[in-house]
Amino acid sequence: MTALKLSRRSFIKAAAVTSAAMGMGGVAGTAFAEEPYTAANSAGEVRRIRSCCRGCGKMECGVWVTVENGRAVKIEGDESAPHTMGSCCNKSVASLQACYHPDRLAYPMKRTQPKGEDPGWVRISWEEALDSIVEGINQVKAKYGGESLFTMGGTGRIWCMSPYAGYGSWFMTPNTSVAWQVCKGPRHFSSALTSEYNHSWSASVERPPVFTIWASTPEGSNYDEAGRSVVDEAMQADTFISVDPRTTNLGKESDIHLALRGGTDTALALAMCDVIIKNDLVDWGFVKRWTNAPFLVVADKEPSGPDAPHIFHGPNFIKTTLLTQADLQEGGSPFKYMVWDNTSQSLKWFNATGQLAAVDPTYDPAADPECNCWEGEQPWARYDGEGHKDTWSRRTFAGQEGEANVREGHSQAWMPDPDAFESIDPAMEGQFEVTFKDGSKHTAVPVWQLFAERCDQYAPEKSAEITGCPAEQVTEAALVYGTRKDPRWGNGGILYQLAVEHHGNSIMNCRAIELLTCITGNTDGPGGQRGATKIDVNYMGNFSDQSYSKAIDSPLAHPEIMEKQLGRDTHPLFEWWGLWANANSIWEAGVTGDPYPVKGGVCQSGDFMNMGNTTMAWECLKQLDFFFDIDLWHHPTSELADIILPCRHWLEVPTPRQSQGSGGALGACVPCVEPLAETWYDPEIVEALYQRNNIPWGWDEANPYPTLEEKLDYVVREVSPSWAAYVEEFQQNGWWDVKKLRPDDWGTYRRYQTGFLKKAYTEAPTPQNVIPGFNTPTQKQEIWCTVMETYHGAEDALPDYRPNPDSRERNPELWEEYPVQCLTGRRIPVYFHSEHRQLPWCREVWPVPRVEINPDDAREWGIEQGDWCWIESPHGKIREAADLFYGVPRGVINCEHTWWFPECPAPEYGWRYSAVNQLVNNSIDDPHCGSAIVRGYPVKVYKAEEGCPEGIIADASDPRLKAWQPVYEGRA
Repeated sequence: MTALKLSRRSFIKAAAVTSAAMGMGGVAGTAFAEEPYTAANSAGEVRRIRSCCRGCGKMECGVWVTVENGRAVKIEGDESAPHTMGSCCNKSVASLQACYHPDRLAYPMKRTQPKGEDPGWVRISWEEALDSIVEGINQVKAKYGGESLFTMGGTGRIWCMSPYAGYGSWFMTPNTSVAWQVCKGPRHFSSALTSEYNHSWSASVERPPVFTIWASTPEGSNYDEAGRSVVDEAMQADTFISVDPRTTNLGKESDIHLALRGGTDTALALAMCDVIIKNDLVDWGFVKRWTNAPFLVVADKEPSGPDAPHIFHGPNFIKTTLLTQADLQEGGSPFKYMVWDNTSQSLKWFNATGQLAAVDPTYDPAADPECNCWEGEQPWARYDGEGHKDTWSRRTFAGQEGEANVREGHSQAWMPDPDAFESIDPAMEGQFEVTFKDGSKHTAVPVWQLFAERCDQYAPEKSAEITGCPAEQVTEAALVYGTRKDPRWGNGGILYQLAVEHHGNSIMNCRAIELLTCITGNTDGPGGQRGATKIDVNYMGNFSDQSYSKAIDSPLAHPEIMEKQLGRDTHPLFEWWGLWANANSIWEAGVTGDPYPVKGGVCQSGDFMNMGNTTMAWECLKQLDFFFDIDLWHHPTSELADIILPCRHWLEVPTPRQSQGSGGALGACVPCVEPLAETWYDPEIVEALYQRNNIPWGWDEANPYPTLEEKLDYVVREVSPSWAAYVEEFQQNGWWDVKKLRPDDWGTYRRYQTGFLKKAYTEAPTPQNVIPGFNTPTQKQEIWCTVMETYHGAEDALPDYRPNPDSRERNPELWEEYPVQCLTGRRIPVYFHSEHRQLPWCREVWPVPRVEINPDDAREWGIEQGDWCWIESPHGKIREAADLFYGVPRGVINCEHTWWFPECPAPEYGWRYSAVNQLVNNSIDDPHCGSAIVRGYPVKVYKAEEGCPEGIIADASDPRLKAWQPVYEGRA
C-alpha cells in the first residue's frame, strides 16, 4: 500500500528515532511531499487511506477511504479495527456528501442584519474575522466581566472540544454550556463520586457472558460502541438483558426485556441489588476489602473530616458521619475509617492517607507504612522507580502470580490474583456502641447494613408498582446477572447510556447502576466497568487549560470566579465538580439579567437545542452583544452569531484517536482530501485567537504557539517518536491494541490493587501516582458517598429513587391535563442528534421527524400512520409525523429530538416546527448535576389538522434534495 505523503521534517524526525525504542513497528520508506498532512492529488492516482470516521462524533470506527484523482469516492470499514469489526454505518458513507456539500461554510462570514432576521452574511478575510472576534469578546469582558461570557460545545470530535475547557484562560468565565451535561457527563459525574472518573463505561467489546444494555440503542447509531460489535456482543452472550421502556431493534432479540417506566432506573437497579444481596451473590472479597461497605456510620455524629482537602477539580473538605479514629481518641487520624472486626471483636481502621498524594507535595506514600492499608496488614508492594514496563509482576502485590489471556480468542488484559485479606474480618451488619473522646456514647452501624435496608425498600415486589416491571422478571434478571459463569470474575458490566441522564434524577440513577456492577464483582474486570481507555494521546483542542505551563491561568485557579458559576447556588455539588455551569441557568440569566447579564460567547460544533428549553435558549442567544461560531454549516445557532468561522471535515484533518470508552483501540484521523477553500482546522483557529490575545496556548513557555506539526508530535509523544511515524505505522499495520501498548495500566485488570487505576497521566509513574485504591475520599469504591454527604447531607449518601417535581407521583394534577409521558432522544440510524439533515442519502431515508405512538392509543386519538400530530406541554407545542409502533407502551410516546430543516429560511431554519425541547420545563433539573429534564415529562397528543409544516422536505422525491448533491469543483 502506498503510504501517506508526509512533510520532509516529519520524515527526518521519524528516521532519527528508532521505532523499536517506542515499542512500535518500523517506518517504511516512501516519497514525501513538501505540504504536510495532505493526501495525494495527482491525476489518475487511486489510493486507499486508513482513517477513523467521525460521522457520528462519539465512536471511532475504523475506515478505509478510497481517494481517486484527489477526491474521496468510497468509505468502507477497516478490518484491522477490532472494536468495529470491519464495519461502518450509513452516516460514515454519507460523509462523502457532507465533505463535498454545496452549502458547506468555505469562508469567514460577518453578519450585516439585526439578530432574529436573516443575517445577511458577507464574506470577510480571516484577519478581519479573528480581529473582530478578539475585539468583540474583550469588549463584553471589559464591560460586564468574564462571567458574562459563556462557552458552548456539542459533540466530542476531540479537535473541536475547546468550549469544554480551552477558552477558560482567555474568557476567564466559570460558565460553560456543554452537551456533556446531558450526554455522558452525569455518568462521569456519578462514577467520580463512587469510584473513578468516567468508569460508567463497560468493556463489552470483551464479550461478557451476560450482556446488559440499559437505556440505549447503540446498534442504531454509534455511541461508545459500534453497531456491528454491539449486535455481535448481544448475540454471542449466554444471556442478553435489555432494560428500556421501548422495544428496540436489538432489544427484541433479548432474552429478558425489563420494560421499566421511564425515569425509574434507580428503583429497578436497587431492586436487582436486593435480589443479589438476599441470594448471597455478593462478591464479598471485593466488597469487604475495596468498598467502604464495612465502614461505620454514626447517625448522630456531627459531620467532620480531615483538614487536608480532597482533590477532584478543586480542593473540597469532606464532612461525613462515618466514624474515624479522630472521633474516638485525642490525636486520632481523620483518615482512619473504623470498622468492627469480627475476629478480635474490636474496632479496627483503614487508613486512607493515599489521598494526600494529590494535595501535599511533601507526602511520600512509599514512606508511610500505613498508606491505604488496613490495620495489621502488610504494606502493599510499591513502585520501585526503575520503570513500569519490565515485568508483569511489578504490576501487582508481592508474591502474586495472576493469569494472562483469561479468555481465549479475545484481546484480554492480565489479571492479578485477588490480594489476600486476612488481617481483619469486618462486620457487615449489626449495631455497635462506640465511645467518643469526649466520653459520649453512640451507636455505629455498617454502611452495608444501611445499603441493604435501602435496597429492601425497593425489593422486586415493592418496586414493581414504581417501575412497572413484574417482580418475578426482575428477580430472574438479577439472578442471571449475579450468578457467575466463572468463579474468578463477574458476568460483565452494564452498558448504560443517555436515557438515565434525562429524567431529573440522573446522578441517583447512575450511582445505583454502578453499585449493581460493583457488588457483583464487575469493577475493572473482564467485560466489566473499566472506564475510558487509558492512554494519553487524546486532545487536540484544549492545550491552553491542559498544559503544564505556569504562564497559563485558568478560572479553576480562582475561587472568586468559580463562585459566580451560574447554577452553583442551587446545585452545591458544582463546587466539587467544577466542569460546567447549569445550562438552564445560563439561558435564564441571558433573558432576565439575573443574577448578572450574560452577553457574549462562542459555540463550536454545538447547538442550543440539546438541553433546557429551546425557546428560552434562543432568546438568550438573540440578546447577546457578541457571539461567534465555528462549524461546518449555517444552522439555527450560527444564524445568531456575529462572526462564523469555517472549520474542516474529518476527511480533511489529522488527529490521533483512542477509544472514548472501554474499546481499547488506538488509531487516527488521517487527511484524505485537500481542505475546502479557506477552511481552518479547529485547534489552529483557537490558537490564532489566543495569539492575538498574547495568552500562551502551548505546553512549553519557550514555545507558546506551536505549529500544527509540533502539536501532533506532542499528543503522540507517549507512543511514537513523531506524528509522521505514528501515521506511517497506522497505515501499515492498522489499529493498536492499547492493552499491548500500556500493559501496566490498560493491559491489567483490577488496577485498584496495582495502583494504576487512579494514576494521573504523567511522563512516567511515580510513588505518588501508583497507589492502590480509588480516587475517592475514603480511597474505596464508595457505597456511602462522602462527597454527596458533604454537599447534600447523609440522606443522599446512598442512592434513592427521587422522581422529579413534574413526575406523576409529585404533580398528579399536571398529568390530568397532560396525561401522556413523552420520551425522546432515541438513536436514529441516519442521524446523530442534530446532524446530517442536509445530506441527501440520510434525508431520503428519514425525511421528517416521527413520533412513535402505540396503535391502540392512536386509534383512540383518531390518528393514523403518517398523520402529523401536535405534541403539547405547558411550555411549548411541536409537530411530528405519527409512526404507529407496538414497541412503545400505551400512554407513552417517543419523539425525535433536535430537529431543524436546512431547507427552511434563515435564521430559524424551521426549528420551531419540531424541536422537541420546546416542551421542556426550564425551571427544574437534576438537583445534583443540573442535567435538564428532557425525557419523561407530561404532554398531550392530538392530530394536527394543519398537516405537514409548510416548506419542508417531506419525502425522498422532493427535487430540492438534488441541489444538495456533492460539488467537487471549485473547492480551492
